[in-house]
Formats: sequence, structure tokens, C-alpha cells
Amino acid sequence: MFDAIFEDGSLQDYINNNTNDPWVGTPFEKYVFMSPKQKGEFGERFVHKFMTLEGHDVQRASTSTAGHDRIVNGILTEIKFSLAQRKKGDVCDDTFMINHVSIGKDWKRLIFFGINKYEESRLVYFTKEDFVENYRGFFSEQQGGKGIQNDDFICTGKKVMELIDQDWVKDISEW
Repeated sequence: MFDAIFEDGSLQDYINNNTNDPWVGTPFEKYVFMSPKQKGEFGERFVHKFMTLEGHDVQRASTSTAGHDRIVNGILTEIKFSLAQRKKGDVCDDTFMINHVSIGKDWKRLIFFGINKYEESRLVYFTKEDFVENYRGFFSEQQGGKGIQNDDFICTGKKVMELIDQDWVKDISEW
């Protein structure tokens, strides 16, 4: 049925040109091909292992709908993880996405781990109180925002690095 549509090869070329993995040869190879839900779970597992190796007590949330991802040293913790985004077949370091941050969820601190390919990675945290007080200007409403009274925020592009540079955003070593 589709043979004639694909006959000249241009559509397959389009798929091939847009499904490259710039992380080949790194531990993150094939990550780009996972679904958003799988990426979220991977990020939670990655941060869990990292924080455990750093000597922190890390427990999974009691349920997948608990409003936080882990409990780190007794603190309800939301986890956000991002590989530096792809650009022209490679990675553009320090271009991350932090999405689905909600004020209404049950968390006290949020850990963000941004993985760079060529530069040092970014690992920071902030408190919910600081987020509520300071998120405007860094985060935008996501998936309908005010129109559907959705408490879901996203930070992308240059705004992520501007966020990381704020005094209220702390290096993970200060946990």
C-alpha cells in the first residue's frame, strides 16, 4: 500500500537523518530512542544510584503517584534528568529541558541532573519554597497552562543555564 509513497527513498532518508544517536560510544547510547516515560524512569534510577554512591539514604516513593520520585535522607525529592539536546547530528552541551514540574505535587526538593557530552555535567537542587517564590522568568506553563488550570511547568533553552546560575539553586554538594 505504501510502496509508491516510499519509492523514491526521500521519506526513509528523512527518518534516517532524524534518528541519529550522538551518544554512540557513551554509556547513554540509545537513550534518545526511549519514550518520555522510559527516560523519566531512567533518570530517577540514575540519580538514585548517584546519590546512593555519594552516601545518601535513598528510597523509592511509596507509589508512582506519590507526588515525588524518591526520598533522599528523609526529604521528599522530585527528580529531573536531561541529556544535552541534539543539534545537527551532535550534542549541544548545556541545552537541557526540565519539564513537568508541579507546585501541587508533594515534594520538598527537586534534583536536576543535566548530562553534557563534552563539558562538565550539571547537578543541582532547589527547594519547593524557592521554586514557588522564583520560578517566573525561568519556567513556562506547559500543556495548556492557565487555560486548563494546569499546574505543570517547563524550563528549556538558555533559561536552564540561567536557572542553574541563581543563588537559590544549590550545587548537590550542599545537600
